[in-house]
Amino acid sequence: MLARIFTRLFYAAVFFALGVWAAPSIGGFGGLIDSSIAAGSQGFDRLWSWAESTISSAPAPTTPVAVPAAAPTPLSKPASTVAVPSVPPAPPPPSLDVARAAAARGDVSAAVQAYEALIAERPSDVALRGELGNVYWSTGRLQDAARAYHAAATALLATGRADDARRLEPIVRKGDVALADDLVRRLAEASRVK
Repeated sequence: MLARIFTRLFYAAVFFALGVWAAPSIGGFGGLIDSSIAAGSQGFDRLWSWAESTISSAPAPTTPVAVPAAAPTPLSKPASTVAVPSVPPAPPPPSLDVARAAAARGDVSAAVQAYEALIAERPSDVALRGELGNVYWSTGRLQDAARAYHAAATALLATGRADDARRLEPIVRKGDVALADDLVRRLAEASRVK
């Protein structure tokens, strides 16, 4: 019994020493924690500045405001002049990463909203319409998916990519037969124009 305890203590000490010795070269968990804390701190700073700019009920002055100096303490910063913006910054437009992250976590309404905002910004981006269709398709909303895929196919036809548009027809047909028939008609017209 005593031998087992000493053996386990020995191995614990060896592996601890090995971990201490190898930690600087492999980064490990400490580096992950440090980078996570830094990213969280930046996100918190942005959230805090946004909250301060939107919660203020008093109209923001347009000229710099002098902050009165208080008795300095070792932890306080020196008084300075702070310029307060008169118009709060507009929220940034959603990014493709935000839309994909919302879809990955299953937040369909946030994903759809982000994709639609991106499509409004970049109406010629066919891939965005296809990804929106994928979000709808994965949640069983086949008719909505068919509309998104039909819009993607129509955009592909407008850029002369009829073969790519033709590949979407069976998928559109599974969600909405009328849209699939419209796509077939458009494909036929595009082939006659050539």
